Amino acid sequence: MARELTNEQLVQKAVITTDALATAGKLNPKQSDQFIDYVIDITQLKGQVRVVRFRRETMEIDKIGVGSRVTVPKTEATAPQVRRGVTTSKISLTPKDQMTPFEISDNFPDQCIEGEQVEDTVTRLMATQTGNDLEELCINGDVLGPARLEADLLEGGHATDVIKDSFIAQFDGWLRAADSGNIFDGEGNDIASNIFSRMINRMPVKFRRVRQNLRFLCSLDHEQLYREKVGARQTPQGDAANQSMMPQTPFGVQLVGVPLLDSEPRVVEHITFAAAPSTQPLRYAPVGTIEYVTDTTLEQTPTTPYVEGAGNDYTIDRTNGTITTLAGGALAAGGTFKVTYNSAGQMLLTDYQNLILAIGRDIMVEQARDIYRGVTQFAITTRLSVNIEEDTAIVKGINIGLN
Repeated sequence: MARELTNEQLVQKAVITTDALATAGKLNPKQSDQFIDYVIDITQLKGQVRVVRFRRETMEIDKIGVGSRVTVPKTEATAPQVRRGVTTSKISLTPKDQMTPFEISDNFPDQCIEGEQVEDTVTRLMATQTGNDLEELCINGDVLGPARLEADLLEGGHATDVIKDSFIAQFDGWLRAADSGNIFDGEGNDIASNIFSRMINRMPVKFRRVRQNLRFLCSLDHEQLYREKVGARQTPQGDAANQSMMPQTPFGVQLVGVPLLDSEPRVVEHITFAAAPSTQPLRYAPVGTIEYVTDTTLEQTPTTPYVEGAGNDYTIDRTNGTITTLAGGALAAGGTFKVTYNSAGQMLLTDYQNLILAIGRDIMVEQARDIYRGVTQFAITTRLSVNIEEDTAIVKGINIGLN
């Protein structure tokens, strides 16, 4: 019997090689499914979210449920006077196009130890990074678009001026969308059994009946700290936590450390100020590092952010989570400004089927020659959208410590 290939081997042989690129660049259905499997496998999303594959411009997912009691007492020889039904609705997904563009010079294979195989290697590396980028967008997406140092996003970018992170601004990811769900404030307490217990209690009972389908999603740092605490126990479970990568299951719920969920997630808000001095609350308190305050019109032109501190534009109360404009500063009365900062730790609790990742099967992997520059250009194009099926079935933990 022939040896079964792994997902990565399938992709390497059937999809992500320069010889396999179709003239028009569009992968056939089998190649598309293999590529999607590959992208999902290299992230931490496999088995932790619901992956939906589609081919249309937009997609609707039907919701069907029962919201209240449907059973009535039965009286002999008498028909019940009421009839119960189900509630139905739809979730609309409008995918966004994503592209990974890169190029390889004609001289590069001659200078590389892999020689002519280097194009395939680079292409696979780019496919891997595409998976990581899509994971970051799914988790941290925010339509307001945080301000970032240009140098953090673009090679050779400005080291002190900022631009809008347009990639993250494509749509709200799960972390931001979960603000519409149930919120648990950890009040700065470190991750521990009581945090997990309170989050479970915050979830409506009807959504936590099947514990094996629930997932805690947290940063790798929070997962490691909890693993360390379990490892301190003088029990077989403590030994396993110290000596293996066996998943931790507080109260029977799998704990998943997600690499691109930061231990102090970046948050962005648009806040309107009255005449200075004007104090406004931020969404999360306490506040970590205030990164930047800018105009909401920030786009791709490098811009100097406003300045924190007495005698400048604003001050920040990090403990209480408030920002105050200063008389004589540049933050005009009645103006709305973009505030980008780091919050304390956040995590999610939900049924893994509640987190929807929709990815299109119409995947393009294209190449073209630029004869004047002497390079081969490549582009991987995918389509992506995310959503939460049921807001009331998710719990967002905020202000979770890491000491």
